[in-house]
Amino acid sequence: MVADSNGGKRPSNEPEAETLKPRDGGNGIESQPKPENKVAKHSISESEKHKRLRAYRPSHKATFIGLAVVIAILVVNAGILTFLLKKSSNNALSDKGVSISPAVLSKLGVNNSQIGNTNEKLIVDPTAQFNSDLTVAGNTSIGGQLILNSTFNTSNANIAKLQAGNVTVNNINVNSNTTTSTLSTRGNFSVSGTAQFQNTVTVGQLLSVNGNTAIANNLSVGGQMTSSSVAANSLALSGSIQLGGHIITSGSAPNVGPGGALGSYGTVGVSGDDTAGTLSFNVGAGSTSGTAVRVAFSSAYSHTPIIVVTPVGFAANVYISNATPYGFYLNIGSALPYGGYSVNYIVMQ
Repeated sequence: MVADSNGGKRPSNEPEAETLKPRDGGNGIESQPKPENKVAKHSISESEKHKRLRAYRPSHKATFIGLAVVIAILVVNAGILTFLLKKSSNNALSDKGVSISPAVLSKLGVNNSQIGNTNEKLIVDPTAQFNSDLTVAGNTSIGGQLILNSTFNTSNANIAKLQAGNVTVNNINVNSNTTTSTLSTRGNFSVSGTAQFQNTVTVGQLLSVNGNTAIANNLSVGGQMTSSSVAANSLALSGSIQLGGHIITSGSAPNVGPGGALGSYGTVGVSGDDTAGTLSFNVGAGSTSGTAVRVAFSSAYSHTPIIVVTPVGFAANVYISNATPYGFYLNIGSALPYGGYSVNYIVMQ
């Protein structure tokens, strides 16, 4: 222990306390020592230097200059930050969008973690290439064209409008209307419902119809028409008819009634139809010449037809009278003996 300047005692290793002196002037700046007092300047201790630095107060001019420098630095930093934010906003997304940098996109091939959430959008402005499989769990909306360089496979496709140059379909099921400009099939073409053709239908090879065929308008056959059976209400032919078999007519039989030439108790009958058949009649007592059978067609002709009659098994004068589109009379030229007779007839318009 040693005695200090105030008469007290202090440890020998502690420095002696310095005596504070009043500052010169009132501006807070300590007066500089005289240049010639070099010995006193160098004799100032380190603690005295620290005290002087703590007691230093800058002038108003220095304060304003410092504030101006700080404001200038803040303005420069704000400009840089605004530039960076503006540049980042070009790639940012509105409406809760997600912006991913190219560096992050390059890592998507090895990153299996989920990006964003279901309420966010992922918009890729540049061209995107997926070198492996792409699985989309929800709906996919494509604003532009969908170009496929390979096969398009789908279990169910709902397409409002399809334009295709070459389409191969193994099985197609159309539930609604289908309009095509040109339809070419290499295999079978099966229609289970009604098929309506509003324009010309050209068949290059054999047309086979297993069921009935109904044609509302004209049927024009430029070549040979082969049919095992043809049923038509009206058949108009502008050329010759060549038949290799028989002409067989059908239809309802005409109505017949006895004439006055058959005498008392005369009876009549018919076998055939409006086109051809046989009239049979029985002559009773008191036969005379005149009308033997009155014939009325079951269906009237459009014009008065040509009627040919031929006696069967007897030589008598028979002829036709009162021929109209509705029927005719069969007449005998003289009285016939009691008995039965037959006359064949052919009617053509």
